[in-house]
Amino acid sequence: MREGEKFLMSDRQRLADLEELLDLLYEKLNSFERYLIITANTPAKFELKQRIKREILPDIRRYEAEYWELYPTETIVISDEDAETQLIQLEQAVECIQHIPSTSYPPQLVSLLQDIRAKLENLDKSASAKLKIVLPLIPAITSYELEMDTEGLMYKTWSVIKRLVRR
Repeated sequence: MREGEKFLMSDRQRLADLEELLDLLYEKLNSFERYLIITANTPAKFELKQRIKREILPDIRRYEAEYWELYPTETIVISDEDAETQLIQLEQAVECIQHIPSTSYPPQLVSLLQDIRAKLENLDKSASAKLKIVLPLIPAITSYELEMDTEGLMYKTWSVIKRLVRR
């Protein structure tokens, strides 16, 4: 086996490991969110929200960013029709988040949103190419959006995009 092939095998293994970690973290997040809905105990709710904000969401953000950096973009096959639909929803989510007063979210989010806008405005690329370019930027925004208690437009769009890509 050549060195380049060995690297690809380690990337594939890391992607599999990251997928497993993300599945566990999302399962934990869902469990915590269910408990938040069920419990009436205000101190417990506060504590759980803080654990989500300080432990789970940063890990999800970090692992998803690494996942999409490693994910080989040439293997992503999304029809232009599907990509166009997702880009429209992504654009709407970005606009929705940008209407929130900037004091409500971290400054890093502003630059991420500007990066996505710039990449989406590139007229020389097809819809699927644009979507592939913005994939690594979306996980961080969805995590911030969850922290900000927005309508979750970016998160919903991201969930659909991930399903399309992982098919």
